[in-house]
Amino acid sequence: MDKKKFQSLARMAKSFQELDSKRSEFWQGFQRGLRRLFHGDNFGTLEEHRKWINCADGEYRKQLQTGYRAGYHCEDLKIDGSDDVQPLRKLLAISAAELAEIALVSPRTVEGWEQGRQISAPALQLIRKFLMMI
Repeated sequence: MDKKKFQSLARMAKSFQELDSKRSEFWQGFQRGLRRLFHGDNFGTLEEHRKWINCADGEYRKQLQTGYRAGYHCEDLKIDGSDDVQPLRKLLAISAAELAEIALVSPRTVEGWEQGRQISAPALQLIRKFLMMI
């Protein structure tokens, strides 16, 4: 991951943490995982990282550990500019209903996109702009 992408994702996560009080802990964990991904062994210890990645449910609060894993693995998603919105949705651990709310469409529309039906260009642009990923 290059520095520009890291900084962009870190800003996005910080903004979402401030704006989304229900998922604040997810974004806090996401930032931590992202920093570990970018800085590697220079951020935290290997033991801490293993604990975050392999922790059992309940060892950390659910949103923190889910966020850490999403941040650390965000580069594995290979978001390539295609019309596939599911990797974007999964990265942020949001439901199809939540994505529908963001994109101002019905949950059935999102379901259709994920099953291969074409997504409209304006909807895709809105989703990408909101997620600040592409």
